[in-house]
Amino acid sequence: MKLIRLGIVIIVLASTVIACKETKKGAEKDMQEAVEAVEETADDVSEAVTEAAEEVGAVMEDAAEDIGDAAVDAAEAVEGAVEGAVEKAAGFTVNFPKDSKLATEVNDGYHGLIKSDPSLSKYFGKAYGYAIFPKITKAGLGIGGAGGEGLVFEQGAVIGKATLMQATFGLQAGGQQYREVIFFENKAALDRFTNGKFKFSGEASAVALKNGVSADIAYQDGVAIVTDPMGGVMAEASIGTQKFKYKAGI
Repeated sequence: MKLIRLGIVIIVLASTVIACKETKKGAEKDMQEAVEAVEETADDVSEAVTEAAEEVGAVMEDAAEDIGDAAVDAAEAVEGAVEGAVEKAAGFTVNFPKDSKLATEVNDGYHGLIKSDPSLSKYFGKAYGYAIFPKITKAGLGIGGAGGEGLVFEQGAVIGKATLMQATFGLQAGGQQYREVIFFENKAALDRFTNGKFKFSGEASAVALKNGVSADIAYQDGVAIVTDPMGGVMAEASIGTQKFKYKAGI
């Protein structure tokens, strides 16, 4: 009887050991499969992240290029608008088919004046009219003379041609060249000039421009005069002896 019981116990123990071994093998297999599944998932996630990063990088690169192009376009637009605003504010238009050479010289003279003193643009913009003489030549020794031609503008448009003549006295030698612009504050002042009734007082003087210094311009009897030396410094800025001859028409 005891032997039978002992045999049963041995059989049960053997069955239990075998079952445990099989369970362990099954667990190890399940663990291995789980590890492999995790590794596959990790690979998929890594590939997805890489692809997403590449797509984001491409999108950002395209966006950067678009932003760069837009910035360039905006800068060019602003530059064009500023140039246009300056021209509009100055009200400056040269249209003188009778003498295209003089028109070109006046255009260059205008830009030379603005280059010497950018603040002049506001005077061109506000003045009712102006006369621009792009190159006045002064020469003589003791007693000499000066002269030049220019164009007259009303409300920004050319209305005629003017000739400047000036007798000069005093100590002087060699020659000088300068630009001159006469601003007319109102229609009455411009009409006096175009009607041949215009003259400066004997003490009249012009404001001589200096590079880097804004001119302090004031109207007297509706007129303000500015000169700009073309190479060198003018010995004096007296314009009291200047006379003008005006011819209407373009």
